[in-house]
Amino acid sequence: MLLAGCTQTPQVAGKPGQTPTVNVAASGAAFPQIKDRRPAPKSSLSVDEAETNAANGGSKRELGLVYYSTGGFAAAQKALDAAVVQKDSDGLAWLYLGYAAMGNGDVDRAVEALKRAGDASDLTPVQRAAALAELGTVHYQGLNEDAPAKDAFTKAIELNPKEGTAALALGTMLAEKKDSAGAKRCFTLAASGLKKGADRASVYACIGRLEEETGNMAAARAQYALAIKDDPDNAWAKTRLSQLK
Repeated sequence: MLLAGCTQTPQVAGKPGQTPTVNVAASGAAFPQIKDRRPAPKSSLSVDEAETNAANGGSKRELGLVYYSTGGFAAAQKALDAAVVQKDSDGLAWLYLGYAAMGNGDVDRAVEALKRAGDASDLTPVQRAAALAELGTVHYQGLNEDAPAKDAFTKAIELNPKEGTAALALGTMLAEKKDSAGAKRCFTLAASGLKKGADRASVYACIGRLEEETGNMAAARAQYALAIKDDPDNAWAKTRLSQLK
């Protein structure tokens, strides 16, 4: 993603500081980290080969995916726009058009494309869930629209309970609304869907903070230990674990 949260150092020794939060995406309307979170299918073609192929009537979608994989979001968006003109029912083209538009900062086109991908019959439930998760991210972080974001995140999790991006974002929204039980359920789902690393460590640290709020210090310590195992530099988990011993 890159997600960063539950990493703040507590403000007072022995007492938790302000409840840590999770930033769902980079600030602003562009999401350059999308390429790493949602990588393109690998292609055997170089950029030059894909360009030559497309110029000779070949796949515009392939060209767009190659551009996307290099981080050339504007070029990818242009090629994928052409791909969905070629074939309006191409779910994969709509999916990566949405991602490319996110990287390019074109939030309106991203919303349109990701909605199409979320409904595409030729995509798997996992792919459709990913589209809806990123649709929620655009609404939540790019447009500050909570209601459609929550709807998209919820639908994503229904399609794929291991959709970690959606679960983490929805958990953050619920935590902000003081729904600790709902937030904990979502964070637990997120932990099962995210890979080992700083993002998952942030989730464990957030669960630990929620356990502290309910007085379950043993469970909190266990979550902080998991966070440190995933990311030894997680400041919140390190500080709280040392203070709870």
